[in-house]
Amino acid sequence: MIKLPFDLLKQEIDYVVVNNDFQGAFECYNLTKKWLDESGLAKNSSDYIQYNNYLIKLKFLSFNYLSDINERVELLKNYFNSALEIDGFKLWEKIEIELISISSLDTRDDFKAKMREALEKCEDVLINRQKYINQEIPRKVDEWIKNFIVNLGLDSFDKVKKMEYLSSSRYLKILDEKDKDKVKTLLDIYEKLKISSKTPEGYENSVLMNIDDKAIIFDHGNVEEVSSLDKIKNVSKLIDSVKDDVLSDSISSAPVPASSSAANVVSVQPQKLIIPRTVELEEILNSYSPSSLEYKAISQEILRLKKAEARKDAKR
Repeated sequence: MIKLPFDLLKQEIDYVVVNNDFQGAFECYNLTKKWLDESGLAKNSSDYIQYNNYLIKLKFLSFNYLSDINERVELLKNYFNSALEIDGFKLWEKIEIELISISSLDTRDDFKAKMREALEKCEDVLINRQKYINQEIPRKVDEWIKNFIVNLGLDSFDKVKKMEYLSSSRYLKILDEKDKDKVKTLLDIYEKLKISSKTPEGYENSVLMNIDDKAIIFDHGNVEEVSSLDKIKNVSKLIDSVKDDVLSDSISSAPVPASSSAANVVSVQPQKLIIPRTVELEEILNSYSPSSLEYKAISQEILRLKKAEARKDAKR
């Protein structure tokens, strides 16, 4: 059997990250897994271990293509550190795409609870102690989670305590910048998984509202006033203008948290899911400032539609 070049897999992973290519990652994962299963390599061989490491990374990149929630949970539980080793990969973005695609807020919270529990039981090595000889520091993901809880409590983390922890933790002071970033990423993801989607801070969808004739965007508990309702309508038209002619099944838009129910909500998301030319939307996105209403609305639409495309392709 012809050997699959390691550098080819590395190039594919780099391409997938840069282009956020759900389908490419999923196809490459399946092809590589099939090749590895038929290769006859001993599972304890260095080549097999290296191929398997690439497979794990491809699986994280295919996170939103996986049809079984337990498969995602096990991936997080067993290989969290592998996700952090992918340059440019944003694990929370993948998790959030999954959450946005779930219409029931109760189901979203159940998903968060399972992912949170997976991290609490994760024995994957996060910090290599060989880099810190004679230093007693947490090594595994679950050990760091326990340290978070001891210092920050079981409930939602207090912002002041969190800042104090990040600046004064004796363990963090020992780590180099790369390892500090890994711990901060773990803390950030774990913290977000603790916040209910039923709360303003934990609700994943951006919502556009008309309050006292003012255009307001509600995003993760933050409220921002925009210039006019006409701007909201223009953003919606902009998104609708870049579509294919093929309609998929109807998908109801996600519910709004009770705290926003008094407002007259104007949703950017269409009631009919249309398979878009996401590349064109991404090109349009690059013409706006990341702080603008257009950028936020188009970004969410791209994430939502890519998730829908992933589910449709996975069923084929």
